[in-house]
Amino acid sequence: MRRVLVVLAALTLASCGPKPAEQARICAIFALPGVPGDSQVGDAYDLAWAKAGERALFKSGTIYGPGWQVLSHGHSWGRCPVRAKPIEHLLISPDHGYAMTKGGRRANGHPTSFGACYYQKGEAGWRLRACRKTLNDPVPLVPFKTAKPPAS
Repeated sequence: MRRVLVVLAALTLASCGPKPAEQARICAIFALPGVPGDSQVGDAYDLAWAKAGERALFKSGTIYGPGWQVLSHGHSWGRCPVRAKPIEHLLISPDHGYAMTKGGRRANGHPTSFGACYYQKGEAGWRLRACRKTLNDPVPLVPFKTAKPPAS
């Protein structure tokens, strides 16, 4: 009985991975140069393209992360022979035309670098379009609305 449960659990987790075409797409992106947080690539035009694409990815892209995670809001990126260690998330557009990797290096639990790399799919396949470092970017100020005290 115990063996049956182990086999069923393994099959369930294995079915959570990406389908073969999706896995090939993910591995093709991971095989490209560019390490989020370490690489700085692209001119002003490429970075503007990347910023516009990033907004769209967060609205409607598919989010991938490492392995199967409880309470995660993404999909497993499966297993690829090559992947830069600091990649924490991969986002791919619904039309599979562009993608983004986010992540960075850590030391003693604290980030030492963070950034994003942006990829575009063309007729010849995927290519690195831009990378930017964002660890020291200023955080946008969000106004804090205080609740009014109850009327007495």
